[in-house]
Amino acid sequence: MNIISFLNKSATLSSPPPGSINVLLGDKVEGPGGKWIPCATKVADGSYYSGLFQVGPGKRQVCAASVPLPSPEEALSRAIELASSAAA
Repeated sequence: MNIISFLNKSATLSSPPPGSINVLLGDKVEGPGGKWIPCATKVADGSYYSGLFQVGPGKRQVCAASVPLPSPEEALSRAIELASSAAA
């Protein structure tokens, strides 16, 4: 099973919405599933999404765009949980 399939069970992941900006970054989470950096991404309507960067060549950011959150701290907390699952 690839990591995106695994994560899709708990959140719909996609590219970050156009115009969104990363406002908080967490510490790198590392494990057998790779190295991941969690982040909180702000979108134009003022809500936040949890995002993940997979560290490595050719990797990109994914975003849990199906779950808008009211604060960057909540989005980062959820992103840390997702990064821990992805790295496990």
